[in-house]
Amino acid sequence: MTSSPDEPTAPHEPTAPDEHSAPHETVAGHDPAPTIRDERLLGVDGLRPVSPSLVPARYLAAIPGYVIALALAVGAVVLAAVTSWWWIAAVAVVPLAVIVQSLLLTPRRVRAIGYLDGEQELVIARGIMFRTISTVPYGRVQSVTIGEGPIERRYGLATLELTTGASDEAPSLPGLPRDEAERLRALLAERGVDRMAAL
Repeated sequence: MTSSPDEPTAPHEPTAPDEHSAPHETVAGHDPAPTIRDERLLGVDGLRPVSPSLVPARYLAAIPGYVIALALAVGAVVLAAVTSWWWIAAVAVVPLAVIVQSLLLTPRRVRAIGYLDGEQELVIARGIMFRTISTVPYGRVQSVTIGEGPIERRYGLATLELTTGASDEAPSLPGLPRDEAERLRALLAERGVDRMAAL
């Protein structure tokens, strides 16, 4: 049986997308690594920050110094009260200023530390007022050491220490998570061997 040509046909309804179909945008396997974004610092393009756990680790390591500074401040005030030499109390300002600047600037100093493992070299940057950027070619790396003290171990951190053929001070990178320190150690060892073999 055929339908009449005048009979209206049902409009075509768009089909709902399949819930199990793959989306158009691909999702990366992991989030991109964070980078330092403070444009007031020199050489921040692409630098990766160290772990923020380095801030409480440094506070904990500085406790003995804080105690000594407070003892000096209290001793200066007591001595001024006993001897009536009130000018001695002004000495207490110095250790108190050291404590305050440490408490205020430690987070800023930690955020200023960054690194970048490029194709040819490792870049390490640190410092706020006196900014230092060190570039270590992989071919000059003689040894890589991972160190961790009791405080670093408590926060799951490690310090990457490099030895090069230069007479300058060996560069180091503190505040790395253990996994990241191991990754950089393996990377530096592998690329260092490749660069030496290419010479």
